[in-house]
Amino acid sequence: MVLDKFFISLDNDVIVYFPGQEITGYVHVWNSESKNVKGIYIECCGLAQVSFSRTEQEMRTVYRNGRSHTDVINKTVHYSSKENYFHHRVTISTGNGQVLNKGKHQFPFSFVLPQQIPSSFEGAHGSVRYTIRAVYERRLKWNHECKIPITVNSITDLNAIPEASVPIQASGFKTLGILCCTSNPITAKFWLDRAGYVPGEKMKFNAEVENLTRKRMRGSKIQIIERTNFHATRATEGHERVIHESVRGKFKSVELWENHPIIVPPVVSSGLNLCRIIDVAYVLVFSVDPGSLSFNLKVSHDLLIGNVPLRSSFANFQHHNRISVTQGRYGNPSAPAYPGHSIPGTDAYPDLPPPSYEECMFGGNIRDAEDSEHVSYGAGDSYKPRYLTYG
Repeated sequence: MVLDKFFISLDNDVIVYFPGQEITGYVHVWNSESKNVKGIYIECCGLAQVSFSRTEQEMRTVYRNGRSHTDVINKTVHYSSKENYFHHRVTISTGNGQVLNKGKHQFPFSFVLPQQIPSSFEGAHGSVRYTIRAVYERRLKWNHECKIPITVNSITDLNAIPEASVPIQASGFKTLGILCCTSNPITAKFWLDRAGYVPGEKMKFNAEVENLTRKRMRGSKIQIIERTNFHATRATEGHERVIHESVRGKFKSVELWENHPIIVPPVVSSGLNLCRIIDVAYVLVFSVDPGSLSFNLKVSHDLLIGNVPLRSSFANFQHHNRISVTQGRYGNPSAPAYPGHSIPGTDAYPDLPPPSYEECMFGGNIRDAEDSEHVSYGAGDSYKPRYLTYG
């Protein structure tokens, strides 16, 4: 007979933690009849993984009719790497043939996260992931298992990064046609009051396009692009994904973007500090589309995204608590809504606006190849990290 219910609940209902924070919760066992138990334990793991494949060409020498020939063949090469941050095992009950009586049982557990660990991240070719797994061991039978993810937010304080407060500007130009038939130029520039922002913050984007050609432009757009490098043994794979896009249509001579609002979405902080096999950067790209048969004019500049805002921008945020995630997804609905009473390292900012914890637009699947077929995944195996968000 299987257990009626076997699941994990956490005292922090948001399931978001900071490095060095204590995690507390319960393992729940519901059984409609008495059962033997060998033991019950909790495993909490922190792990970064990278995996990708490439089609590569290989030169081979073959012999036909007494002569050597060089053949080129295509082969698929798999690259991977791992980085372990911690593996905690907490024994909850050592059964040794013990009988667990019929009814509802809950077993408390706790452990402390290490201080120097990176934020959670889900990417195209890798992840930084933290999971908690509960195991109900049985003798000579398969084990009951339950697995849930948690999100870790490592602190990136923009006040500690001098370039975050520096205004930025970028410009460029291009002509249409070739050689003696080139047109007058298309010029574009954009500017922001600073380079550093946090999720939920409103950027005021300004740009100007001057079109001196005789051709009507198809339009212009702004994109914030996340650029990630995944480092495996002997190879690195890059990937880009758009986290924001604003588009405008056709124009003839001049196009102005004046204080256009861009809300920074909930994403991991720049750099993905403390992870050596994945790095993340953000770039703001402004594009002008001249139409068919012409490449876009693109102007770009790096952005810094952190999770503690610049003090100069505190007044721009609403000073009230809010939370947008659904209560009770994995945890105890009566638990405190926020992971801890303050953000670590921010004691110097008593007026820091309280954040919420918003799901990232990108996620992953916590089901691993080594998971047994008897693992349950709480609310499901899909997962999106939740990041500090202001506004």
